[in-house]
Amino acid sequence: MNDPALMKVQRSRDHRGRTRKPAAVERHSSSRRADGATEFLPVDSGARTSLLPGARLALAVLTVAVVVVFLASQLAVPGGLGLGFVQSRLYPIEYREMIGSAAERYGVDPYLVAAVVKAESGYQADALSPAGAVGLMQLMPSTAQWIEGREDWAGGTVTALTDPESNIELGTYYLAFLLGLFDGDVRTTLAAYNAGQGTVAEWLATGSFAEGAFLESSDIPYPETRGFVERVERLRSIYLEAHPDAFGPLA
Repeated sequence: MNDPALMKVQRSRDHRGRTRKPAAVERHSSSRRADGATEFLPVDSGARTSLLPGARLALAVLTVAVVVVFLASQLAVPGGLGLGFVQSRLYPIEYREMIGSAAERYGVDPYLVAAVVKAESGYQADALSPAGAVGLMQLMPSTAQWIEGREDWAGGTVTALTDPESNIELGTYYLAFLLGLFDGDVRTTLAAYNAGQGTVAEWLATGSFAEGAFLESSDIPYPETRGFVERVERLRSIYLEAHPDAFGPLA
């Protein structure tokens, strides 16, 4: 029986009896040759996807724009997330319990201690400077030994400056000592913490300071020390705004 329809079905099957998929149809475009004949040319399928990278970029830009607009609206509207919320995520306070405890024990502003820790080590307990300063608050081993030998030191024997609790205890004690030495002036204290108390005392003694005057940022001759002082002061302000209840009523 030579039924054309049946023969067509049979030809579409392979040797295992499975139906063969029809070959992909190649798309063409036509153009007229110089002799008047029509010539068919294949269409480049890649042209259909050439806009995809641009579309992805546009989507990414749109997403960023939406996020920026949302944050701006939250900052502007009363009751929104507020600048403090954003800063609290960008500037978290680590080792909060240890800092609060040591600050209370030695009567130091805990936000100042946290800012020093952040500026000195970025909260890296095993931080080591080229000069040999160690730990969260970047203490020199000689400074730690000097503190341990003082009569009013109650922190016990320090086994390792990389231990967060010991380092914070020592560093906070040293801040308290310097604040007492420089009549509670924070900027002068920070300069002494970085450059050394003897160095800063010499600046004050040889500079044109009126009696009882303290350092301004512009008075600090060491660029590294000046940068450290300014960074700690900025971080402390950020912490106060971003974490107003971090340490309770003490601060």
